Amino acid sequence: MVKAFKKLWKNKKGFTIVELMAVFAILAVIAAIAVPQFTGTVKAAKEKTDKASALIIARAAEQKYIDDSATGTKTYAIFTNSSNLADGDLKDYLREVPEAQNNESAAGFVATVENGKCTAVKYCNNSGTALEGAGNLLE
Repeated sequence: MVKAFKKLWKNKKGFTIVELMAVFAILAVIAAIAVPQFTGTVKAAKEKTDKASALIIARAAEQKYIDDSATGTKTYAIFTNSSNLADGDLKDYLREVPEAQNNESAAGFVATVENGKCTAVKYCNNSGTALEGAGNLLE
């Protein structure tokens, strides 16, 4: 019986450890190239999503400004969590409340309208205050 197993294993052909290591090394190089590219693509998509949301929010803020017959500078906030919405916010001007994709600490967006034109849309906290260091998403 032992002789039969020895005879079977003698005729088996397979990959050597060196060949297997070479294949794994090639796969590791491919993964090292592909993963950072994919990560960059996701980040860019999130940035573009927030910029598109900012344009929609800007138009809604301008419409609210006109409807309020406002003058001067006015700010409007919209929050991801709809229970935080207060009077003066854009809840009636948006079909859906957009979520901040590129900033996990943001509770929503705040739009600044000056003389009928929205000049800035930034990430904001739960109180509607722009987050520190938050850049203008309209730029």
